[in-house]
Amino acid sequence: MSFFAQVETANDIQAEKDVLGGSFILDTNVYDATIKLAFAGQTQSGSKFLTVHFDVDGKEQRHTFYVTNKQGQNFYVKNDKKEFLPGWNQANALCLLTNDKELPQMAAEEKMVKLYDFDTKTEVPKAVPVLVDLIGGKVKLAIENQLQDINVETAPGSKVYVPSGKTKNVNEVVKVFYAEDGRTTTEIRNGVQEAKFMGEWLERNKGQVRDRTDKKTPAQAGRPGMPSGAAPGSMKPANSLFGAKA
Repeated sequence: MSFFAQVETANDIQAEKDVLGGSFILDTNVYDATIKLAFAGQTQSGSKFLTVHFDVDGKEQRHTFYVTNKQGQNFYVKNDKKEFLPGWNQANALCLLTNDKELPQMAAEEKMVKLYDFDTKTEVPKAVPVLVDLIGGKVKLAIENQLQDINVETAPGSKVYVPSGKTKNVNEVVKVFYAEDGRTTTEIRNGVQEAKFMGEWLERNKGQVRDRTDKKTPAQAGRPGMPSGAAPGSMKPANSLFGAKA
């Protein structure tokens, strides 16, 4: 059955636009990638996600795309206009560029997958809904090297996190391109025949480190972090459709 068939999206959301904006860290660049695994889940707070394992230059890159907020909505409001969440745009682009289907049209099958368990500190088999048609799909990924805060809980069990003053470098997937010619979904929808945005993005961002830290907090150098797709302990497999609310 379709894993996303019940997703409902507001009809006044602004369309996606092309905006320039492991234990190893890739430099900011565009990389050829093959999807090795893709599964859905939900955090304890209610945000729904798609976690994807990519093969990039023979090494595994894991990334979690958050496709809804805690309320189950796949958009946010900016200047009185609704915009799709970046995670929704990237996950949807993966589906379109590999299967010519929107995310809600993708079927899922429950399979056992080894996931990291923070209680046992080991990988343990868990049943998760896997988007099997994504596996083996090829895309190009714009991957950023980002400097981020290491957050700490203010008190045990408070679930309130603040910057610790230490930082880490992580990789983030910020754009997905068609494997064959590097076009974005926006360019394809608009009938653009030759990729343009990818070159512009590279010219502006290649080799740069994007600082995403809280500038109010004095930074202390930390060690490079794990790839951003490492599943947090608060996540649990989703048991139903993403069901983004309008």
